[in-house]
Amino acid sequence: MNLCFLVLFLLLPFVGIAQSSLAKATATQLLDTIYVSHWAKSYLLFNEPVTLADVGNPTLYQVQIEGNSILVVATKDSVASTPFYAVVEGEPFTARLQFHPSPEAFYDFRQQGKSSSIGVLTTKKHVLSRLQEFSSGKDLNYASTKEDGIHLRLVGLMHDLSVTYLKFRVENRTSLSYQTGFMGFEQLKRYRKGFLAKERQARFPIEPINHGPVETVLPYSEHYLYYALPLQALARREAIIATLRESSGSRSISLKIPARLLRRADLF
Repeated sequence: MNLCFLVLFLLLPFVGIAQSSLAKATATQLLDTIYVSHWAKSYLLFNEPVTLADVGNPTLYQVQIEGNSILVVATKDSVASTPFYAVVEGEPFTARLQFHPSPEAFYDFRQQGKSSSIGVLTTKKHVLSRLQEFSSGKDLNYASTKEDGIHLRLVGLMHDLSVTYLKFRVENRTSLSYQTGFMGFEQLKRYRKGFLAKERQARFPIEPINHGPVETVLPYSEHYLYYALPLQALARREAIIATLRESSGSRSISLKIPARLLRRADLF
């Protein structure tokens, strides 16, 4: 018996070292994952003001912006993981929200700043460079629609690890100039509140990371529009809605981009 106690006593330091190494390994794995529970909020702290916080599936997690921080909480126990996107001082921040019964109360990004290794900070310069490269690609017919003599076509679609790149062709088949105002994007989500509840739809705005020049489309001519959006993880029947609006008129046109097109898009 004394020999057993002696062996255990000698092994205790090594057990402590192993536990310490395991803790360090856990801390260095999945650095883009933020663990959240349903019984208490987790706080994400940044150096700069937060202007946008968006959850891939808002029925699973709720977020709230408070100055330079974001409050995150799960809606119920053991929910699935979902993508998370925020804008901090004009720069995108992406991560993944994952349920955990005992998460950290604070995720402090203040010391790491914009070069944080937790989440992906994509610079506008890098995205603009990708858009310029993307613009030279061959036109393909992914989706199209027409309204009031204006044809809107999605002719380019690609991803990198954190951004979706979209190329549109606007065709003006009327004798009036189309004064292009802006293109807005929304995420079309489907959800149920309860097993037997009727399925509902909700739209959530998507803020583009960057875009190419927007110009007037002259009569019987065409113009290309280029946009970069934060990467969206959508379910089978969900979609992104792109809406082109006229600045000095009432003409607008919307194009639905189904999730199946996004999932099959090529990578840079």
